[in-house]
Amino acid sequence: MKKITLIALFLVATLSTFAQGEQTEYKHEVKIDGAKLAIGTILEASYEYVGNTSSGYGVSLLLNPRESNAYFEKVSITPFYRMYFFNKQDYGAKGLFVEGFSKFSFGTDDFGFFQNGDEKYFDMALGIAIGKKWVNRNGFILEIFGGGGRTLGFSDYSPEGFFRGGVFIGKRF
Repeated sequence: MKKITLIALFLVATLSTFAQGEQTEYKHEVKIDGAKLAIGTILEASYEYVGNTSSGYGVSLLLNPRESNAYFEKVSITPFYRMYFFNKQDYGAKGLFVEGFSKFSFGTDDFGFFQNGDEKYFDMALGIAIGKKWVNRNGFILEIFGGGGRTLGFSDYSPEGFFRGGVFIGKRF
């Protein structure tokens, strides 16, 4: 009888260990900026890898297909790193965050600051942003953030500073 009890306890302990090992941590996020898409028909998509409960890093890609709107960037790639604060939930990497980023952008001087207002440029920039991210139990994301930066001045036709922000919706998987 002692052997059967001992074997049963061993099996229960083994099964509970496997059950705990099967819990998956969601580390990948895909998001799209609903505000830019609705207002300016500008597509900005973002991918973030959640390294742990207090940090993550990723990249955003902005595409502006219309020539007629006054948004200066036509294409930009923005790598970023985020630190999350006041994060007491088990799901992690959500709540208030501070972001440091760099930006590589191509565009035109649509505002007419230089001569005919049609000059093309490529420039790089550095900046910071602050925001808040909400994640529900199913992994759906709402993210609001804003910040700014300064270009490094590789082109005479790029703006000196810029705003980075948005209202992103997405999914963590």
